[in-house]
Amino acid sequence: MASKNVHAGEFPDQAVIDLGFEDGAETGFVINGVETVYLSESFSMYDKIEDLLTLETTSDLTQVKKAFILPMHNVSTDRLKAALKEHKIGITNDYEKADFIIPHTNFHDQYHNVDNIPQSKLMFHLHNGYFQNDHRPLVADYHKDTGNNVILDKRALGDKHQWHLDYESAPYDSYCFSNMALTLADMIDKGEMEVIATDTILNQSANRVPMTEELMEDIKKMVDNYGASEEEIEMAGKIIPTIDPTGEPYLLYKYAEDFLDNISYKYNRNKDVLYWMDKWNISYLARLNAEEAIKYFEERDKLDSRCFRALEVLCRKEIQIHNRELYTFKVQVKPEYRKYMQD
Repeated sequence: MASKNVHAGEFPDQAVIDLGFEDGAETGFVINGVETVYLSESFSMYDKIEDLLTLETTSDLTQVKKAFILPMHNVSTDRLKAALKEHKIGITNDYEKADFIIPHTNFHDQYHNVDNIPQSKLMFHLHNGYFQNDHRPLVADYHKDTGNNVILDKRALGDKHQWHLDYESAPYDSYCFSNMALTLADMIDKGEMEVIATDTILNQSANRVPMTEELMEDIKKMVDNYGASEEEIEMAGKIIPTIDPTGEPYLLYKYAEDFLDNISYKYNRNKDVLYWMDKWNISYLARLNAEEAIKYFEERDKLDSRCFRALEVLCRKEIQIHNRELYTFKVQVKPEYRKYMQD
């Protein structure tokens, strides 16, 4: 049985070879004890492993039975479990029993110097970091047993102070990979494991509800006021992640600006609401004026006649023309946008 600890288990030396690493070395990383990660200076290999663990290999949910969710997912397990259950797909904590993984954007990150590196990151880029091999007994024992350098981060420091230690520089750009990252990447590379995107799973759920003005006004009444109860906020928090604004770009813009961005702080511990708001760029949309919103939706091929007309009315209200005592003016939509004015 594979461990839930992303670093535990026999180090996958063969996977390092099969994936094509041409440099690098096993390196210590302090968790509770000291685990081994693989450190490379190759950005291209970091990019390759990230792609293997991210890029969807199939969207066919009828061909899979058991999912492994990459650690630190930004959607709740309960929501993913409910969506998968509709397709008779289960979830396992043992990736050896899974036939596909569910990736996300939170399994890797960049850190600097003596930073606080979460122990559940599958891979990370350490910029201008350090090694220290003898400042604590567990570190000294690991270095003596393996000969491997040990990364100096906040957890490795323990109750020591960096300026009291003799340390050496790690490679300026150190790309570090956990046991789990290399094992899963190797399995995917060999076709032994599929990758199915989070949005593929959520978008095929029957629990999605279309965005309508009535629905959004109801949610606004529930949460956009100082007297909103905990029950109302919690109820809205269950509805918002199920809302599908596809085909309703104007409503998405209208309510992003109207109240959605303003209530995000009420859900700073609700991963599903935060994921939904990030997916639909709520904070960014809320800062756009009507003209910028038109360009935003056009660039994403989401602009339709209904959306353009609604936003164009707002654009006209923002037009300012001076010298009206002497001149008359005629405002016309540019030719390339007139197609959106036709029935």
